[in-house]
Amino acid sequence: MHILVTNDDGLWAQGIQALVAAIPAENKISVVAPASPQSAKGHSLTMHKPLRITSVENYVHPGVDAWSVSGTPVDCMMLALDMLVKEKVDIVFSGINHGDNLGDDLPYSGTVSGAYEAFLSGCPSVAFSTAFPRAGSSGFDFSPITWFLQKMLPLIPELIGINQPLTKSFSHSLNGSLFLNVNAPNCPASDVKGIRVVPQGRRRYAHRVTASVDQFGAPIYWIGGDIPSIPQEGTDVTAVADGYISVTPLGIDLTDYVLLERLQQLGTFAGLKPASQ
Repeated sequence: MHILVTNDDGLWAQGIQALVAAIPAENKISVVAPASPQSAKGHSLTMHKPLRITSVENYVHPGVDAWSVSGTPVDCMMLALDMLVKEKVDIVFSGINHGDNLGDDLPYSGTVSGAYEAFLSGCPSVAFSTAFPRAGSSGFDFSPITWFLQKMLPLIPELIGINQPLTKSFSHSLNGSLFLNVNAPNCPASDVKGIRVVPQGRRRYAHRVTASVDQFGAPIYWIGGDIPSIPQEGTDVTAVADGYISVTPLGIDLTDYVLLERLQQLGTFAGLKPASQ
């Protein structure tokens, strides 16, 4: 199996190296990742300046070819699939992110967007993230994700096959047949309680903008925010908080079908058109 790997924390981040190290060497591995951290870049592209790449031989495993790209995770996927990686890619892994990507994080996440771009390009993909360290602990423990990866690899053909009948419609014909968002608690693998297949929850941050001043007294602003403790039972948010690995299948269709049907039934915009000249 040929596995293409990317992330948003950069080629030399601990998470992506742990992910590549966990992939058995009998698989072909290619790595195309940002040259510098690209967290929260979402699905952004670099459009107004050229991209530069640097090749790296024997990345993590002997024989693994890697490239660092002076751009975003989406840039990396476009370059990888259209230019750099010559052999057919069977699946794309993005991560392991340093911090979870749950609920409202998904539109902003470079990790999820790297997998999303692969999915849009016709490749099955999985985004992997590890939760931030809890109070009193330090660093990231990627062992739950690497354990999950070892269990998931033999299941990939089956996972792709499960969704094949759903990919025959026009709306899905250009997409990959698998797009998963996987998050794990930050703990030893032996402490993980299990795996939950759950929907995306909600996690809206409080105090998202902080005002300050620079050394010259001019106003400056920091984007961040505090994670609220809002109950989200049965979702990715509570699964990870409760000590489980969360698995969330994702798609690309943002249509609100309930509202679509209501608007069509009510004819809210029926008959509206510009007046004749």
